[in-house]
Amino acid sequence: MHEKQNRGQNSNTRHKKNMKKIIPLALLVAGAAVTANAQSIISWKFNNGFAIPSTSTAFAGVDNAAYWNSSQTAGVANLLANNGSSSGVALTFADAYGAWGIGSGALDADGLYNKAIFDGYGNAGTDTLGLSGISFSHYNIIVYFSSDTDGRTGTVSDGATTYDFSTMTRNMLDNDANAVFTYTTDTTGANPRADYAVFSNLTGASQTLTTISTGVAGLGISGIQIVPVPEPGTMTLAALGGASLLFWRRRSK
Repeated sequence: MHEKQNRGQNSNTRHKKNMKKIIPLALLVAGAAVTANAQSIISWKFNNGFAIPSTSTAFAGVDNAAYWNSSQTAGVANLLANNGSSSGVALTFADAYGAWGIGSGALDADGLYNKAIFDGYGNAGTDTLGLSGISFSHYNIIVYFSSDTDGRTGTVSDGATTYDFSTMTRNMLDNDANAVFTYTTDTTGANPRADYAVFSNLTGASQTLTTISTGVAGLGISGIQIVPVPEPGTMTLAALGGASLLFWRRRSK
C-alpha cells in the first residue's frame, strides 16, 4: 500500500517538475515571437551625401535600427529589414529637380548615424515616394524631411492625413553634435519647426507618401521607417506571458 502511494507521489512530483519546465518554455516562445515581430523595422534614406552603412552595427532613426537601405530616384526592389533579411517591400521615388545634398552630414558624437538621415533629400516642389509589398497587418510610417535652408514651409501626407512643417535641419547638421528629432502633428498651417512626421496604425500592402513645398521650393523626403504595430491580442499575450513567467519562477523557487 505504502509502495503504491510512493509511486503515485513520485509520479505527481515528476509531473509538476515537467510542468515547471514546459510552461515557462511556452511563454518564452510566445515572448520571442512578439519580440521578433516588434524588431522587423524597415528603414530607407535618400542617399546623396553621408551614407549610413547597411550593417548590423550602424544604427539610426527615431526607432533605432540597423541595416538602412539607401538609394536615389530609382528606388529599391527589395528593402532589407533591420535583421539584414529581405522584407519583400519595394520602394519607388520621384522628384522634379533631382538629388540634393547638404554636405554637412557626419557621424553623430554619440556614435549613431542620425544626422546622415537628413544629409540627402529629394530637392523638389513635390516628392512622391511609393511603397508596395508591405506584409505587416498594422504599422506606422515615420517620414523624415530635409532642406539646405531652414524655415522653408511644406506639407507631408499619406493621402489621408496631411501635416505641415517648417524645415530645421540645416542648422542642426552644421552645429549640433547629435541629430535633433522634432516631429510635427500640426494640420492647421502653423508650420512648426520639425524634421519628421509619423503616420500611425496604417493598413494595406501599399502606401504613397508626398511632401509638397508651400513656399520656396527646395525641400523633400530624406528617409522613412516602416515600424510594425503589434496586434492588441498579441500585446495582451505578451503581458500575460511576462506575468505568468514571473509567477512560475517564484513558484519554482
